[in-house]
Amino acid sequence: MKKRDGLLIGVGIVVILALIWWAGIDETINLILQADLRFLLLALVMQLLATLAWTFRWRIFLKRAEVVVRTRDILMATLVGIFANNLTPGARAGGEPARMYVITKRSNSTYGQVFATIMADRILDVIPVLLFTLIAFKYALSLKIKLLLSVLSLSTAVLLVIVVISLLISLNENLAFRLLSKITNLVKRVFPERFVGIESTIEERLKKSIFEFRETFIELSKDPVVMGKTLFYSLALWIFMLLRAYFIFESIGYHLEIYKILMVQMAGIALGMISILPGGVGITEAVNSALYLSLRIDKSLAVSATVLDRFISFWLPTIIGGGLSIYLGTKSAHKSVRK
Repeated sequence: MKKRDGLLIGVGIVVILALIWWAGIDETINLILQADLRFLLLALVMQLLATLAWTFRWRIFLKRAEVVVRTRDILMATLVGIFANNLTPGARAGGEPARMYVITKRSNSTYGQVFATIMADRILDVIPVLLFTLIAFKYALSLKIKLLLSVLSLSTAVLLVIVVISLLISLNENLAFRLLSKITNLVKRVFPERFVGIESTIEERLKKSIFEFRETFIELSKDPVVMGKTLFYSLALWIFMLLRAYFIFESIGYHLEIYKILMVQMAGIALGMISILPGGVGITEAVNSALYLSLRIDKSLAVSATVLDRFISFWLPTIIGGGLSIYLGTKSAHKSVRK
């Protein structure tokens, strides 16, 4: 992790602490400590199911692309990707190179093949998000909440931009080549021993990967069975995430309708993506708390629920993914020493 990213995460933690102080330290801490463990466990299960749904969705793309890899390796790559995403400011694209590297090294596939499955996976994930955002927009209109309407509009615009950029990269060889070059340079800095003696052949390999990427991506996009199965997992993933927040509120003794959670979750996505802080640390907590407040929820309840939800959805996966990243890095170093 870069020193700058560490400092930015520190800034985000300060924002979270300030948020807790604003909501009332005693009230917030008491609500968190007295939370019903049964509902917290259910929220944790929902997060686990969401992660598994993501893993199974990606596995379908990988299988269709004839990438032979174990499910546990896909799960490991997903968690490492989450870790990298949570350390990346902005659109959180740091997870894609990490996922691609792990799967390529644990299968007999090429970067081009795996990259195609990742792009298809990312593009498809936007479909249910847009669907849920439109539903949330409809509820926000009926409630006439200006803050929610404004943020949801921003979310929709940001998501559409992401889809357009992803499609441009997928269909434009020059853009894809430049992106793969940047990914290769990033991986080279992290694992320099893997590139010793092959620097002269990297460009040739990248060009081959681009051809394989486009061929694989087109095949994936034309398969209706693959699209149907992956869309099912995409919808399941987001339903589990909504239920996670629902159980969080239940754990602190507040019943919040699922459609209100939908509005807040969908509205908060875009601001997390365009945040200058890694993983939206601090910004996401502040925005979600403000959105819950717009629903006339007490500030201590709003902040407590947001902090608990982010602990389960952000901090725990980041810690697990970070541990796996260290494990894989150590294992790779040992293999290099043996060679």
